[in-house]
Amino acid sequence: MLKKTASFLTAALLLLTLICVPALAEEAPQPEGGKKFGTCWAMMGGLVEIVYEEEGYRVLVDLYNQADRTGTQWEYSCYYSEEKDALESISSRKTGYTMDLDTLERAFGESEYEGIDEESSVSVFSLSADGALLWNDGHEDMGRDLQFTDIGRFEGVWRNDAEDVYTEFHWQGLLDEEQFCYNVFIGRGQEDCHLAGWYNPETGRLECYDIEKTPIGTAEDLFAALDAGKPLDAVFSDLGNGRMIYSADVEIELEYDILGPES
Repeated sequence: MLKKTASFLTAALLLLTLICVPALAEEAPQPEGGKKFGTCWAMMGGLVEIVYEEEGYRVLVDLYNQADRTGTQWEYSCYYSEEKDALESISSRKTGYTMDLDTLERAFGESEYEGIDEESSVSVFSLSADGALLWNDGHEDMGRDLQFTDIGRFEGVWRNDAEDVYTEFHWQGLLDEEQFCYNVFIGRGQEDCHLAGWYNPETGRLECYDIEKTPIGTAEDLFAALDAGKPLDAVFSDLGNGRMIYSADVEIELEYDILGPES
């Protein structure tokens, strides 16, 4: 079992429940224009997951308020509108929750609404001119002035059993509007390590430092190492369809493990 060492100061954002799961099986071809939406998107205190499933898109929006330990989750079933180049909701659900930071458990309340969306309450997800995800909430306009940045799909557990490699990723949140932090655990054979990861939107890669080799206690330490040009200890590149390349002293292809971590 991998060691779970101390995480960044932003660890409360780990409590967001959206798990960025790759779309491993598609029963119908995904619309070409809709493919750009199928990833994870982040902002301060918020995360959006968009996954293509069968003939439509599942969209999860989670906003978390660290000050009072409460959050709200929206879940939408959407289709891609070629005319609008956007995802439009067919049904939606909104549920609030409170967080117990001692147990990392959420207590959900009753759904505030749930069901098929009327024409006046359809929610729309589109992209801005600079590629940010925009959320036009048809029920309460909750997405006004919010913009989410593409952070790729690196959440969850990934493996290569033949190479005896196990990796686990946890999104930690944003230090500011441009700094995307991950905790990364790697097991190779009998060895394991804990890395601090930074998602680079320019390359689409997760760039990591081993915190034992490069002492990193906070997100600020991570970016100081990046600014200093210290050599990376590992790089992860998402290949899509549940595959990823782990590059360190070797290159190993990993596959997403839908079952998650071992008990």
